[in-house]
Amino acid sequence: MTKGNPFELEVEAELKSLPVINDFITEAMERLEADSLTIYKVQLAVEEACTNIIQHGYSGRKGAIKILCKLVDSEFTVTIRDRGKPFDPRSAPPPDLGTDLDKRKVGGLGIYFMRKLMDEMSYSFDAVNGNQLTMRKRLTCTGRSTSD
Repeated sequence: MTKGNPFELEVEAELKSLPVINDFITEAMERLEADSLTIYKVQLAVEEACTNIIQHGYSGRKGAIKILCKLVDSEFTVTIRDRGKPFDPRSAPPPDLGTDLDKRKVGGLGIYFMRKLMDEMSYSFDAVNGNQLTMRKRLTCTGRSTSD
């Protein structure tokens, strides 16, 4: 992947596709000479988003997830598209991190991590194109995250 040239993947919306998605993100970011910590952060954010799509968006139904990665200026942009149930992750309330672990409900941290790991997140939905989640990570000229 070079500046402005997209890197694309389409997989079935199944949990067994997550390793393929992780490898795809790694390959795309390694082409930009991103450091391992930045790659890990983007992988984790994308994995959380795709897991939510698989488990909640499609809820066991068959479907596809399309991922597009590109570098624009110094921003590594990941766009994830699906046709599952609409859900704007920006509308999710922040988790209550002050509650004891044994009293906290299971789940609910994925979107929190996505927000913390990436620099920007946007979402759109329309009946023709479905869901589109775009996440951005600013990189330095060496491929390192600017937020480290």
